[in-house]
Amino acid sequence: MLLQPVSLPGMMTGQVLAGQPPGQAIRHQIVIMFLIAAASSLGTVSAVLVVFRCAFSRAHCFLYGRLEERGADE
Repeated sequence: MLLQPVSLPGMMTGQVLAGQPPGQAIRHQIVIMFLIAAASSLGTVSAVLVVFRCAFSRAHCFLYGRLEERGADE
């Protein structure tokens, strides 16, 4: 399954066609794009922090023993 990037200019076009002022439609579009960027950033930072806490000790030593090699038979 190939995932396609999300694009929302249709929302802005729909608002303009529905009679909203273009400035307001553009502001809504910008808010949505910033929310998508913020959600992606928070998700990435959260994943990195979880992996860091699992893979490193309090003394910042890499815990090689916590890694497992998974075979193709699983």
